[in-house]
Amino acid sequence: MVIRKHFDKELDKLHKEILLMSSITEEMLKDAIIALVKKDIELAKDVIKRDDLVDAKEIYIQELCVRIIATQQPVATDLRLLASAFKILTNLERIADHAVNICEITIFLKDEIYIKTLIDIPKMSEVAIDVVKLSIDAFVNQDISGLPVMIEKEIELDHLFRRIYKELTSYMIKDSSNIKQASRFIFVASYLERVGDHATNIFESVHYIVTGQYKDFKDFESNILAHKKEVPLD
Repeated sequence: MVIRKHFDKELDKLHKEILLMSSITEEMLKDAIIALVKKDIELAKDVIKRDDLVDAKEIYIQELCVRIIATQQPVATDLRLLASAFKILTNLERIADHAVNICEITIFLKDEIYIKTLIDIPKMSEVAIDVVKLSIDAFVNQDISGLPVMIEKEIELDHLFRRIYKELTSYMIKDSSNIKQASRFIFVASYLERVGDHATNIFESVHYIVTGQYKDFKDFESNILAHKKEVPLD
């Protein structure tokens, strides 16, 4: 009983540390888009510096997982949780990397007047952050009931990306001088799309923890869309 109590305390600490790492990552992504929209170079540089904090947090949590496995010898759900935590950490770290990538583009374009007001990219970032939050909440609560909302958000991300890509491509076709900026903004949208992919990877891990079965997120999406007519966005 005492051993299990100590084990539960260690697992609670793990949950809190992953939640903290997720919070830092989400703030980096949010600030990266603010910096891009407002051309706030100092904020962009600050986000880039925070990546070191995420990397350090990843190493710390990995060591925590290894210590728990080595000292507590977990089985069943607990072992799946600890094994999946490594994948979750990797995906959070990559989301932070995408925030850094966006900030590097902001710095690259610092001396230029934007060819258009950024509207859909901030919208896309909000959806991407929502997907990350949903996946982390699923992990912390060991609850996969949010799957339908996850799928709706992921579909929205894909539609926004296609809309942004189409619009920016038209800018490049109309005037070759727009290629430099438009291509960078397309990169930003692609980074946000990848954030969604990493979030769904996290949700896949949570599904494995809860059910003991691994299932690709695209399988979930296909099953739901088979029973629901998809309405395309412009």
